[in-house]
Amino acid sequence: MKLSKKLFSLIFIGSISISCIAQNPITVGEVTAKPGEKISGYIIVPAGRDSDIVKVPITVINGIKAGPTLALVAGVHGYEYPPVLAMTKLSQQLDPVSISGKVIIVHVANVPSFLKRTVYYNPYDWKNFNRVFPGKIDGTNSERIAFQITKEVIDQCDYLIDNHCGDGNEDLMQYLYYTEIGNPEVDNRSKQLAINFNLKVIVHETNRTKDVINSLYVSNTALLRGKPAISIEAGKLGGTAEEDINAIMKGSYNILKHLKMIAGEPKLDFQSVWVQEFKIITSEHEAGLYYPIVSRGDHVQKGELVGYLTDYFGNNLQEVKSPFDGIVLYIIATPPMSYGEPMVMIGRF
Repeated sequence: MKLSKKLFSLIFIGSISISCIAQNPITVGEVTAKPGEKISGYIIVPAGRDSDIVKVPITVINGIKAGPTLALVAGVHGYEYPPVLAMTKLSQQLDPVSISGKVIIVHVANVPSFLKRTVYYNPYDWKNFNRVFPGKIDGTNSERIAFQITKEVIDQCDYLIDNHCGDGNEDLMQYLYYTEIGNPEVDNRSKQLAINFNLKVIVHETNRTKDVINSLYVSNTALLRGKPAISIEAGKLGGTAEEDINAIMKGSYNILKHLKMIAGEPKLDFQSVWVQEFKIITSEHEAGLYYPIVSRGDHVQKGELVGYLTDYFGNNLQEVKSPFDGIVLYIIATPPMSYGEPMVMIGRF
């Protein structure tokens, strides 16, 4: 019996050693993970004229077997909490011994916004962090963070999932974005990511910028560098509902299984429906109070009033009507409204 146990141990250790030969160490920011290791640490963003250094928390999981590198990003908008909580749980659960390939988890990408609890914008430069990629090494705070994430995470991964939810002001239903860029191989692989993540609604986008040096969005930056990517929306109004955290967790495990990075097959609970057209209606006025009439997930008809904007004294400024028969993907549910900000997003199948 003792001999059998020793023999089993030698075989097991030997199999790990052989597997590790196919894997290399990976360094992301200050973190270096060897095969079979899970290490947490930071990407250090240098100080600039507008702020001190920023420490972006990450976990790097280097499996014992060869495979792709998957980047899972959360906290691009600091008031979006379910993705952050899901990535924390995921980083605790994933075991490098059971993984083929590497996983890079960005726990909170936009740390300044997260710590200051700001909606949309970075509190140092008031830029929307998901509109400044690939960033600048000597730019503003947002641009410097974006540059480091592009260099350390996006450029090192093979696939990327950018996890979002409704910001503190957004009443949002669960859906995800599949962005088609005109590269058949990348588009097909991204489409498979979208299907296997398995949210009920997939929004099909075709009109995002194709400018590599001004890619704007996290997922678009990956796509234009030849890395399949999707963007997730699960959560609303700055909440921390378990159903949203669980949806992100389940989807992440589905992607790991789809990419053969862990054992098993993706669990597809339903066939997603595809939104082929959508419209985001924005404010035409400098400032005002917004009153939503409908809620996320509501079905609306063309011309139906879905919200309206008044000035501070209650005088009507703008009526918001549905441009077509469709479904409310999200609607702003809090009063503050500035020029150019979104009021509602309506999609049709």
